[in-house]
Amino acid sequence: MTEFTQLKLKKEIVNVLSRLKYKEAFEVQKRIIPLTMQGKNVVFTAMTGSGKTLAYSLGFLSKINIKQNIQMLILVPTRELCIQVSKELIKICDPLGINVGALYGGRDIKGDYKTLQRKIHIYVGTPGRLVQHINEKNIKVGEVRFLIFDESDQMFDLGFFKDCIYLRRRVSSTAQIILSSATITEKVEQFIKTEIGEHEFVKVGLTIPENIVQEKVYCKISKKNELLLKFFSFRKFKRSIVFCNTKQRVNEVVEFLRNNKISANSLSSTLTQQERLDHLNLFKDGKISILVCTDVAARGIHIEDVSCVVNYDIPTKLEFYVHRIGRTGRKGKKGYALSMICPEDDERFDNIVFDYELNVIELNLEPKPKYVTKE
Repeated sequence: MTEFTQLKLKKEIVNVLSRLKYKEAFEVQKRIIPLTMQGKNVVFTAMTGSGKTLAYSLGFLSKINIKQNIQMLILVPTRELCIQVSKELIKICDPLGINVGALYGGRDIKGDYKTLQRKIHIYVGTPGRLVQHINEKNIKVGEVRFLIFDESDQMFDLGFFKDCIYLRRRVSSTAQIILSSATITEKVEQFIKTEIGEHEFVKVGLTIPENIVQEKVYCKISKKNELLLKFFSFRKFKRSIVFCNTKQRVNEVVEFLRNNKISANSLSSTLTQQERLDHLNLFKDGKISILVCTDVAARGIHIEDVSCVVNYDIPTKLEFYVHRIGRTGRKGKKGYALSMICPEDDERFDNIVFDYELNVIELNLEPKPKYVTKE
């Protein structure tokens, strides 16, 4: 393992990291920090929970001039991720005299005013809210020298592609850019080509880490609930996330689990922001063991120690599989994923396995139906 002392960071930064018990750098930090310190634009792929925040930020902290205003923007797709990233940075930046502010949608804009009145060196924000403040002349970003796009595939998929282009063009034309993404989608590729240009590309680790055990079960739609119940009866997990493709299916699965005395809650776009937070907190606190959600509702949620992910429905997009599975097995811990495959899902799942070179073991909860037998 590489220690932070070996990465040529300023002594003050290393001392802060040491006090926070950060001594050994993860692979993503070891590979990205030196490139950022060399002034290079960097595009990298890495799983959520791999230590990305420190990877893309530490190399810039020694270059922040506390006498100046905004010098660094970190763009993230969701409110939850914005809060998480800003909290992590504040722990490191406060002792260095560097001020971090968070600006995100999903709350009344009045909640931003206290932050806007302070002298902020680094803003973490969702693109829509940052664009709003720039247009209303609440913040000036023309002198920003460091620009980070975090979880770009999800950010663009949520509809922030044009906002990100706008923000790129509002900051300094010579700004150093870091873009992280779990997968390189067409939109991410387009953005890299038109907005970043020359860069170093780094692929960190496997798309799906080996510490995540992946299994599959073949079934008919009518048998899914029965098999899910059987699965949770003989496999005990502290925290599990079950993914469905529709809000209606989410509600049906939650109702079924509750009727069978299994503690479960939903996470979908039908919830208010407060209901969403309440459900997440109950899950984080261990008061419910299963969270059932759609891909859209799950974007940006970051919960440590998720033991298991179940694909009740096979995702409609290949990259969604990566984001779903990335909820478990974070930071090298063991993880588990189960995919429930119906006849109409067979080809789509085969494509996922082929594209990501996966090793998925069949789980024999019931005999494999004849329709999936291949010559």
